[in-house]
Amino acid sequence: MLDQLLNGPRSSRWLRALPLALASCNEVEPPSAQPSSGSTFPLAISARSESQAAVPGVEISTSKGILGVTDTNGNVRITLHGAEGDKVALTVKCPSQYASPDEPLRVGLRQLGDGKTSARFEVECFSLVHQVVVGLRAENGANLPIFRLKKLVGRTDDAGIAHVLLEASANEQVALTLDTSSNRSLLPQNPTLDFVTRDSEELVLLSHKFTVKQPPPKRVTPRNVPRHL
Repeated sequence: MLDQLLNGPRSSRWLRALPLALASCNEVEPPSAQPSSGSTFPLAISARSESQAAVPGVEISTSKGILGVTDTNGNVRITLHGAEGDKVALTVKCPSQYASPDEPLRVGLRQLGDGKTSARFEVECFSLVHQVVVGLRAENGANLPIFRLKKLVGRTDDAGIAHVLLEASANEQVALTLDTSSNRSLLPQNPTLDFVTRDSEELVLLSHKFTVKQPPPKRVTPRNVPRHL
């Protein structure tokens, strides 16, 4: 029977149809019907402090490297690649004066709109330093330089008053030294005033009273008074 099919008058038509039949058996779905693993997903990320101030210089990365760094407005745009429904963990590294989040930013890949709309996320960096305003009154201490860690940070006025703006971390012990080297009559010499900061911006009031050393009284030499007999 097989010989008849191969050698018969219809054999040529049957052989010509064989490749078409084999092709139809191995036919696969067109590429458009299969899920893509190389889609792009644009993201817009904003970095803010606890006071909602923009934080520049925040690095966004994965295990493969840095994807972007926030600009002066605390914003960065990145593009992720993957398949719809994938989840990606983004590491957030804040600048040294901020604490970075303990957990990564976990992003689910979803197409929005026409695929060009960026999904928006916000990350928070907690400030490790804050501003401290120090109001200082030094009785009898006019025009004295004020040092912090050997750095000049202010000076008292003619009334012995000064306002100093400092940056400090939470629970930091701050020491301010009044430099009396230009006035040796003040006691004690070069006193240090210290305080411990809180975890937020604050106003600290300090005061100190100098004793003014009086010069020793001049010794009066008695005059010889002539005596008349």
